[in-house]
Amino acid sequence: MRALTGRDEMAFHDTAAVGPHGRLLALASAVGPEVAGDPALPEWEARLLALRSHLFGRRIEAEATCPDCGAGIALIFSADDLPRGASVPSGDEGPIRLSHLLALEASGVAGEAALRRLLGLLLGDEDQAAARLSGPTRAATLLALEMRAAGLGLEIGTACTDCGAPMVLPFDVAAFLDAEMRARADRLLDEVHRLASCYHWSEAEILSLPVARRQSYLRRILAAEVMGAAKGGAG
Repeated sequence: MRALTGRDEMAFHDTAAVGPHGRLLALASAVGPEVAGDPALPEWEARLLALRSHLFGRRIEAEATCPDCGAGIALIFSADDLPRGASVPSGDEGPIRLSHLLALEASGVAGEAALRRLLGLLLGDEDQAAARLSGPTRAATLLALEMRAAGLGLEIGTACTDCGAPMVLPFDVAAFLDAEMRARADRLLDEVHRLASCYHWSEAEILSLPVARRQSYLRRILAAEVMGAAKGGAG
């Protein structure tokens, strides 16, 4: 795998045209190795977790809200500490695959409509999917689909630091990594502006830098500004 660059981050700045799985597939293919075939959802999530560890390390920082008292909770843990949920059977129509997720994103549906669309994709027949969801087994079918859509079923066990209530929080690898990348893309514009103002580099030159190298230049700019401010105060 190669190092992350600003060009990779910038792809997450405009999120209108492509959904999270589409953006992450492009990122995984860009930094390598390219995603081959059409992986099932658990395998795809495992690849994303490995990608995230390569890019940012095993340490994960997240935030949650206590459902009992509403307090905000900061979570810091290692990817190695994530327990795996029980294996979810693929069902008689086969496993959920990356291609199904990409098709769902392209359709723009969400919630129960997304589950109905997913069943149609798995069966390859929208009419058959509608028939399954019109009978007495509708609720059970939707619940089974929702469980299968959980992929690896990763969960974080913790307790509220305010009220002590125990909490078990699902950890969606794709949603978390996509949110991280979008946050980095938002900060990137300010970093490009600062480097361009100082060194007079073009946007393309700055975006081609590995992230670690870009951050090294930014630290030098900050250190020079601090030193200049200290000298000015002393004078």
